[in-house]
Amino acid sequence: MPRRHPQARVPTPEHRSDRLMLTTLEGLILPPASGLILLLAGLLLWRRRMGRLVAGAGLVWLYVAAMPVFAGWLLVGLERPYAMTPTVPSEAQAIVILAGGRYRHAEEYGGESVNAFSLERLRYGAQLHRDTGLPLLVSGGRVQGDEPASEARLIADVLEREMGVSVRWLEEESRNTFENARFSARMLRDEGIDHVLLVSHALHMPRALWSFDRTGLEATPFPTRRISTDGGPYRHRDFLPHPRAMWHTAFAMHEYLGLAWYRARYGRMKDEG
Repeated sequence: MPRRHPQARVPTPEHRSDRLMLTTLEGLILPPASGLILLLAGLLLWRRRMGRLVAGAGLVWLYVAAMPVFAGWLLVGLERPYAMTPTVPSEAQAIVILAGGRYRHAEEYGGESVNAFSLERLRYGAQLHRDTGLPLLVSGGRVQGDEPASEARLIADVLEREMGVSVRWLEEESRNTFENARFSARMLRDEGIDHVLLVSHALHMPRALWSFDRTGLEATPFPTRRISTDGGPYRHRDFLPHPRAMWHTAFAMHEYLGLAWYRARYGRMKDEG
């Protein structure tokens, strides 16, 4: 059986309240909500010149956010610093897979299961494990208090039952990426491990690496599922709005906002253990 974190916990009411506040604010900032809010505010103030300017700004923002070329520009800044086929350093001692979320109403699986993001990460982690023989740590707790299993446990179940890959450690205490890094580092230091291969999505890797850097644990990025392309030459359809492009814009903005929040919230913190 995998070794578990000895102090697993569930989110406190204060944490749930903070998360609700941040999620609400982010929902208002990201497209399409932000563009629609500007458009509605402009329509309410239409008789004033400022109202027409605000409505126009909302329309322009909705168009820009839905352009593939704009979404690609945002994604490149997150994904391009990291090679998709990095060399495994000889000093690496373990593989850390960060959870990406859960599929809450998976009736076909008899309850909860991993979502598509976690599945993509665990699949790559399983491949790295087979290629290197390094042991696996899966990190992810209960984001809400009413969840029957941690995200780490859900991922471990898929790895062990469906892929035949053993998981050595389960980190089930974390509630966000910073805590993924902090609590994983504590577990691994107890085992004498100071260098890991870090598995997450390419666009999430900057925030994940920033968090691991705060712990002092050396992490070599092994990103999966790059969304951005090599860019140019651009085609006319790259400037035409598309729903998927707006989705990608929102995901990229989520990561940029997350980086800014982490630097403000955790920038002066160092791991205690």
